[in-house]
Amino acid sequence: MRPPAAALDTPARPGPGDGLARARALEHTGDHARAAALRLEYAHTLCGTAQRIALLREGAARHSGATEEGRSLHQALAETLLRHAEFMEDGAPRRAILMEAARALEEADQGAIAGEIYERLHMLRRAAVAYERAGAVTQLEYVLGLIDRIEHAETVLQRASDEIDAALREGRRFFAHGLLQEHLQDARTTRGPLAHSGAPLLRAALARVQADLGVALPRGQRVDLRWGTGQVTRVVLRADLRLGRSPDVELSLGGASLSREHAVLRLEAIAAALGGAGTDEVELAVALVDLGSRAGTFWRGEALAPGEPLALEGPGELALGLSAARLEVHPLPRERGELGALLRPLGQGPPAAPWTLYLPGGGPLWLAPDRPIPAVLELRPPFIAVRIAAGVRAQLGQEPLGPGASIELLHGDRLHLDLPDGRLTLEISMN
Repeated sequence: MRPPAAALDTPARPGPGDGLARARALEHTGDHARAAALRLEYAHTLCGTAQRIALLREGAARHSGATEEGRSLHQALAETLLRHAEFMEDGAPRRAILMEAARALEEADQGAIAGEIYERLHMLRRAAVAYERAGAVTQLEYVLGLIDRIEHAETVLQRASDEIDAALREGRRFFAHGLLQEHLQDARTTRGPLAHSGAPLLRAALARVQADLGVALPRGQRVDLRWGTGQVTRVVLRADLRLGRSPDVELSLGGASLSREHAVLRLEAIAAALGGAGTDEVELAVALVDLGSRAGTFWRGEALAPGEPLALEGPGELALGLSAARLEVHPLPRERGELGALLRPLGQGPPAAPWTLYLPGGGPLWLAPDRPIPAVLELRPPFIAVRIAAGVRAQLGQEPLGPGASIELLHGDRLHLDLPDGRLTLEISMN
């Protein structure tokens, strides 16, 4: 059936897509001004934000801001993107939308507004360029000042990072520890653009260094030194060295008849005769004290009165109970001003039990009674340090150390000492 004649005479009304088709045709012929105007007109007919943004993006890609119509197109794209960003959660997608809006505003000759968006995104160099093009002198000076501050902060932090690395390699861990605390404390108070610069990445790296340093610190003021052919000396720098069957004492020993805390070595003030009546002088000495044990404590076969300190003069055998546990004890030479003792359990057969060096608060390093080392151990909380004699060449890992080096030890260190009888390597364990 043919349509009525009247219907044939009525021209078809253009659909909404015809405007876009005409705009594309005009762009093909080079009439960009009319094409941009048609795109804007067509964009207003679209209800969906995504469709509108897609249309305006295509137009912005085809039209620069060299014409008034082109600038209007970029302006419309920026406004649509900004409205869309208002309903987005903070995150990378929203940041990308805001960046696109700022670029469109620059093309629309709205550099001052674009600069504000870049500034909120902490893209300060982009903000400076936008402000400069827009002639926004006050905003430009402010942003350039922020950039100077950030560059200064990054330079200071990079210099500190280099200093920390060097200090760790050279054994100056106390200094490195202080620098880490200082700069990481600054990070907790940093706000605004400084918190979004390159500095946080450097601080994150320093935080990892601080965490690794914390893992490698001494535990309980003691350090194990592995040396020679698998020999070990444990150094205890606590004020007391307790002996017993408890796993919590400094030297734990087997034996059902032992008390959990059986006896203790500690420094005690004793009277030292100087050759005449009334000329006694009080001095410190390593003393052995029975802690009220059930089975008793015996020094060179003689029983100790519970709670009564006995100053140790020269080497001897210490028995906890008559036969439960026996130890070889060698006090350090008190006549040389050395306060401490070496001790190890007896009767274990080969290989012999490791030596324990009792150094209350620090003192000269001995690995065994016949193995003194020209070095002194010191407590520098939270570190245990070794100070090497001036005439000894030393190396920490692969790092040569200067004469008389002082090193804060960490778990895993390898310290090499060139001694008259050859090179000695100490492997440090803090577990």
